[in-house]
This record gives sequence, structure tokens and C-alpha cells, in this order.
Amino acid sequence: MVKSKWLIIIVTAVITAIVVGGGVYWWQNKETQSALTQQVNQEPEVRLLADCSKLGSPWTRFENSGTSLSFCYKNSWGSPQLKQETLDPRGGKGSQWFITFPSAPRVKSVLGNQYPLINYESLDFQLTGDTDGTPFSAWASIDFNKSGSELARLLFSNENAAVKKLTVNGKQVLKVKSDLIEPLSQERITPLDYFIPNVVINGTTYNLHIIGGVEQEADLDKLLESMVFKK
Repeated sequence: MVKSKWLIIIVTAVITAIVVGGGVYWWQNKETQSALTQQVNQEPEVRLLADCSKLGSPWTRFENSGTSLSFCYKNSWGSPQLKQETLDPRGGKGSQWFITFPSAPRVKSVLGNQYPLINYESLDFQLTGDTDGTPFSAWASIDFNKSGSELARLLFSNENAAVKKLTVNGKQVLKVKSDLIEPLSQERITPLDYFIPNVVINGTTYNLHIIGGVEQEADLDKLLESMVFKK
């Protein structure tokens, strides 16, 4: 009888130990999995940056905490400056950003203005009054299913434009060389434009425009090819 009693006590103790031990293991395992999940969720997204190593020492990388856009530019253009254009509600809607280069050359083919200039604008951007801003308003009409000559007639009919369709880093681009008379000065100008619709910057979709002169084509092609849009 005594022996049976002790046997019952021992079996009960063993079962209790197994149950308690299993519960502790389950709790610890759950806590470990929770900690690992939290660590993974807290891992910051890796930001993609332009690689300028193949362009040599005259080129350096643009990166700015205010934008996820990154690209390579020539040191001689000066350190790029990022600025948001604030619109008077009476003058338009949407948002627009400019990236300028303080030491950029004055380009003879575009009235001696400093270029390049980069701007990107929200999809709802629209000028409704006498306000400075990008002159291009036909983003919604860009159809990459059309040929370059069709797009030239549709979008740049008064500019004697040559339009080339490109794909750069997965994005479709319109490269436009124009030859026209500037209305105010009545001087001939030959601007070079790159239109890149629907790029993601800081998690928002924008239309991006690069502006320069034809004599800057080689450098602007390199800038374009280096661009990284999405973080």
C-alpha cells in the first residue's frame, strides 16, 4: 500500500514536471518568435542610391534626406539644391519640386540660361494662374504605344521636335530634341528634354522632367541613366 502510494506520488510529480516544463518551453519559444518577428518588422528599408563609380572623378552622387531620388551629377555644376515650389491656391494646385545646380553652365542653345534643371510634380499638378512652373502640361497624353513621330506631332507640333522613346532602369522615358523660335525673344533655341511619367519618390508618384540644351546631351544621358527613383 505504501509502495503504491509512493508510486502514485512519483508518477504525479513526473507528469507535473512534464506539463510545467512543456509550458515554459512553449512560452519561451513564443517569446523568441515574437522578438524575432518584431526585429524583422523593425528592420529599416534599404535605400537604393545611384552608383557613380564608373563615371570617374568628375561625377558625384546626389542624395538628400528630403527626397528618395538619387542620381549622378558633375562636380562642376555645384552642389544640387532641392526646393519645393509653394503655389498660391489662386495660381494652381498640386505640388512641385525643383533640383537646381548653382554652378551649372549657361547654355547658349537655350538663351544662356543655367542648365540642367530637374523638376518633379504631383499627378494633380496644374497651373491656373500667372505662376512660374513647368511649361509641360500634357503628361496624361504621353502614350508609349505610339511611335516617336506620332508623339512629336501630338505633343510638340510647333517645336520641330525629334522624339525618341527610351527605357532606363525599368522606366519609360521620352527624350525630346526641339528646334524652335522662342516667342518672347524671337531667338532660335534648341532645348533637350527628358519626360519620365509616374516615378515613385518618397512613396508618392510624380512626373519628372529634366531640362537642358542639346550641347549637354552626353552629360544628361549619363545623369538620366544613373537615376534611382524608389527607396
